[in-house]
Amino acid sequence: MGATLVLANTYHLYLRPGDELVADFGGVHRFMAWDGPVLTDSGGFQVFSLGEIREIDAGGVTFRSHLDGSKHRLTPEKSIRIQHNLGADIIMAFDECTDPKERGAVEAALERTHRWLGLCRDEHLRSGDPQRQALFGIVQGGVFHDLRARSVEAVTAHDLPGYAVGGLAVGETKAEMYDTLEFTAPLLPADRPRYLMGVGSPEDLVHGVARGIDIFDCVLPTRIARNGAALTRAGRMNMRNLQYATDHDPIEPGCTCYACQTFTRGYIRHLVQASEILAHQLLSLHNLHFLLTLMREMRAAILDGTFADYAKQFLATYQPVAGTQEGVSAPPLG
Repeated sequence: MGATLVLANTYHLYLRPGDELVADFGGVHRFMAWDGPVLTDSGGFQVFSLGEIREIDAGGVTFRSHLDGSKHRLTPEKSIRIQHNLGADIIMAFDECTDPKERGAVEAALERTHRWLGLCRDEHLRSGDPQRQALFGIVQGGVFHDLRARSVEAVTAHDLPGYAVGGLAVGETKAEMYDTLEFTAPLLPADRPRYLMGVGSPEDLVHGVARGIDIFDCVLPTRIARNGAALTRAGRMNMRNLQYATDHDPIEPGCTCYACQTFTRGYIRHLVQASEILAHQLLSLHNLHFLLTLMREMRAAILDGTFADYAKQFLATYQPVAGTQEGVSAPPLG
């Protein structure tokens, strides 16, 4: 499909099959036979989302595996060493993600995140290869502008190859997320990549690019595929709906992905209803193709100087999911 960057999950690969085993295979590139760029997250978000089976302290996080209940400890230094073993091209600093609207919790997490970034950088310089693996720092601060500004100052002081905006799309409204992005992104260096973590719905990609974001990642395209949903330029399509049972059209007319070029909505709905794994595969392929195409079109529009028109046209016809965070009204494009 022409993807230019793949994300691998540090937490999951650490637990299974193990980062040392991946290293024995020559790193994650050779392990999965992907010769393009790879980015690994730090494992922080997954650990912090474990809730009652993890404990956070000044030095790191102690947690129990969701697989077998075994006890583990993840520190900034260990996260970096795991990512060294995985061998990704871009690696992330270990940070703490918390409720973006609870100021006390955000401030406490911010101090830990900044201190841990220093430890991550020291470990990367000591045991890694900074010329081969680029360490990105993560800006936190919830929805509070002053805390975001404080975090940008602390994180960019390390003069890293790139920077991420973390702690969004974790409970705040769309309007709050876009407002935070609008404030934060311009504070980051213009000559370094800006990565918005965990965000990937079509309208969020457009709003994110409009606010200066370069890189995104999200489980959305494959997660909704497993639930029988497809992304289209008009919005999300629930392939379980009876109306598609006799529909001879492809998922989206004009789409050039394999699923749309080969199969009908009626056939894919049948696969979904039959709980056939091919439904997940075809919908995942289509959804990823859709998002990759969207990003290519935005890139071309930027180069042509027509991005503002492209964004307004796309958002005018795309219908977010009603009754969810996707449906919350957002401020207009700047």
